[in-house]
Amino acid sequence: MALTDAEVARYARQLLLPGMGEAAQEALRDARIRVTGGGLSVAPATYYLAAAGVGTLWFDDPDEVKPEAGAGFALGPDDLGRPRGAALAGFARWASGLVTADLFRPGSRPTALLVCGSSPDVSRAIADEARLLQLPHVVADVDGQGGAVTSVPVGSPCYSCATRPGLGGAPTADGGATVGSLAALELILLLTGASQEPRARRIEVFRGTPLVRATARQPGCACAGPVAAGLAP
Repeated sequence: MALTDAEVARYARQLLLPGMGEAAQEALRDARIRVTGGGLSVAPATYYLAAAGVGTLWFDDPDEVKPEAGAGFALGPDDLGRPRGAALAGFARWASGLVTADLFRPGSRPTALLVCGSSPDVSRAIADEARLLQLPHVVADVDGQGGAVTSVPVGSPCYSCATRPGLGGAPTADGGATVGSLAALELILLLTGASQEPRARRIEVFRGTPLVRATARQPGCACAGPVAAGLAP
C-alpha cells in the first residue's frame, strides 16, 4: 500500500536519503520488530526505530521497572512497578503516533529482532533463537562508553562467530545512547535493503571511534548448518 499523505509529510527528509525512497519507507512501515532485553541501548534504539517509521514494535521484557533499571530516559517515576515491556511500548507510542507498539505475545510473527541484552550471555541466547527461527537480527552490546553492534542477516555468520571478548567496562548511559542509535540504524538498513556491503558485519566503538569489519564463520559453528547453505560467505 502506498504511503499516506501524513506519512509522506512525516518522513519527507528521510525519503530523500540515498537508498531510501517510498519503497524503503513502505518496507519499514510493514516491518514487525521484536525488541528484546532491557539493556541501556533499548531506549535510544526504540526512539529511533519509532521515529524512522517502523510500523510495529513488540517488546519482550517481562521484568518490572525498578529505580536502578537500565532503560534510560524512556522510563520515569510513574513507570516504577510496571512491566518494563509495557512501559517501553508506551514510550514508543509517545515517540511516534504512527507506530503500533505492544507487548510481544505468543504466536506473534516478527520480521526481525533487535537484541538489547543486559549481558553478552543473554544476547547470545536470544540471537541463537533468532538464528534458528531464520529471522534477521541486530545485537547491541554496551561496553563502557562504547560497545558493539552486530548485524546478522539470515544465513550469515552468527552472533557467536562475530563476538570477541570486550574490555568488560560497566555500561554507561553514553555507551547506551551510542550503541542503541547505531543498532537502530543497522536494523533499518537491513529492513530496507539499503545496507552497504558487507551486510553481515560488526561495528565496534571504542573511545568514539568506530571500527567496521565483516563477520566470518568460525569453523565448526552450528550456524554452518542447512539454513546457511549457499547464503553466507
